Amino acid sequence: MANITQALFITGAIILLFYVATLLLIFSDLWAGVRKAKQRNEMRTSEAYKRTIEKINKYFNMMLALTVVDAIQIALVCFMRYMYGYDIPMLPVFTFLGTCYVAFVEVTSIMEPSDVKEKKQQDDFKRLVVKMIRDDRAFRAAIADIIEGSKQ
Repeated sequence: MANITQALFITGAIILLFYVATLLLIFSDLWAGVRKAKQRNEMRTSEAYKRTIEKINKYFNMMLALTVVDAIQIALVCFMRYMYGYDIPMLPVFTFLGTCYVAFVEVTSIMEPSDVKEKKQQDDFKRLVVKMIRDDRAFRAAIADIIEGSKQ
């Protein structure tokens, strides 16, 4: 029984390590985002910091769900060890995969060049203007007046 307790303690420590790694990855992306914004002479706004908080919520909700699945899996491994003497390692596989997913997303975001974000913002602005032109009759009429005025 002491062996199971020790294995559960180590497994819990590994899960805690995954959560700390997830948090460090998110803060690394925040730091890289602030650094890139400074390079572009962009003002840092509370909106960007709110997105980081939302990202923490989203990732940790996912991690909690995966940890519940791991808890069920580890309980089954404990049962198999205690009842049948199987020596299956207690590894939080699903929490590990969740951490790998967060790492992939955050490292990709950190490695993205700062000019890519600027191009995305320009493309978003272009799409907004096209949508306004397409959807707003008054805007189309104003542009038509400008065009007609320039022909004269």
